[in-house]
Amino acid sequence: MKWTAEPIFHTKATHGEGPVWDEIHQELYWVDIPEGRYYKGKPSTGASSTFMVGQDIGVLALRQEGGIVMAVRDGFGLYDASTQQLQLIEPSPEQENALVRFNDGAVDPYGRFLAGTMAYDEVSCLGKLFSLNSDHQWITLAHDLYITNGMAWNQKGDQFFMIDTLQHCVFSYDYDSASGLISNRNRHIEFPKTVYPDGMCTDSEDGFWIAFYGMGKVIHFDPKGQQIEEIEVPAPHTTSCCFGGEDLQTLFITTSCRDLNAQQKETFPHAGRTFRVETGVKGKREPRFKG
Repeated sequence: MKWTAEPIFHTKATHGEGPVWDEIHQELYWVDIPEGRYYKGKPSTGASSTFMVGQDIGVLALRQEGGIVMAVRDGFGLYDASTQQLQLIEPSPEQENALVRFNDGAVDPYGRFLAGTMAYDEVSCLGKLFSLNSDHQWITLAHDLYITNGMAWNQKGDQFFMIDTLQHCVFSYDYDSASGLISNRNRHIEFPKTVYPDGMCTDSEDGFWIAFYGMGKVIHFDPKGQQIEEIEVPAPHTTSCCFGGEDLQTLFITTSCRDLNAQQKETFPHAGRTFRVETGVKGKREPRFKG
């Protein structure tokens, strides 16, 4: 089965990523990594706003008590949307490492914020995975990663999944709810070396929805990694996705136009925009950072 996604909002990102749904206000957040900004839009009206961060922003998440937590070039930070000011958490991981930046992340079922780094050259194995606790202390969970990407947990909260794009794989880990530590890494879903999985989310039945960079599609897999259906997107560089909408059955998809030449941008005029598709599958309400 194939569906086709349609563009929403008129905002066009250079490298759109990391969509997050706010079920309370029925709004969508997403980031534009190299432009150092994020967007907030209301799908019901098509209106959107832009917020400047001032440095590369890999991923953001909503906080339980209100506000936003981010993983940016210089580490973890808290953002005040009213003043458009970022307050870094000191010390933060990789603050002095000019070779890397944060790229993707998610909040675990227990309120921790996990985020991973990648090398700016996009080929070196310099990436790490970090976990930020509610007391703003952080720990390192994994080393020797290429491009840390899509992160999710199963419904039980005892398994963690993470994509490493240049390893062409969704890895699974055992997840300790008390400590937030990961162990027993396995290659859960593997792809050919010509295929580049990017961001992802999971649904209420533990299915995977994975955006593939360079393929212009999101593919739905069952919990064991068997392909179910595809969503075609009229933009070749699909980057990530999340569920939202009133019934959590709308899939929102971010895209990039960063690596397109002038002719490709003409061929794909919607590249860089955000898309949506009604799936008929129910997503799940994502947790918020407790810090």
